[in-house]
Amino acid sequence: MSVAAPRETGCTFRVLQKSQVWQVSRDETFYGEFLTRGDAVRAACFGARAQDRRGRGPRVLMMPGDQRIPHNEPHFGE
Repeated sequence: MSVAAPRETGCTFRVLQKSQVWQVSRDETFYGEFLTRGDAVRAACFGARAQDRRGRGPRVLMMPGDQRIPHNEPHFGE
C-alpha cells in the first residue's frame, strides 16, 4: 500500500514596522529584523523565492493592510 506524501500548502511572509525596526515573519513566526524597509522586503522576497522552488506557493504581504508584494520582481530601490 502506497501512502502519498502530504501536499505542502502556501506560506506567508509579512513585513511590518515596529518602532524604528522593520520585522519579517513567516507564518506568524519571527523571521528577522532589519534597519530599512528595503532590506526587510528583500529578505522576505528572498525567503518567498526559496519556498517557491519547493512548491509552497508563498506570498509576501506588507502591513498594515496586507498589501501584496510581488516576490519574483527585484526590489533594489526600496
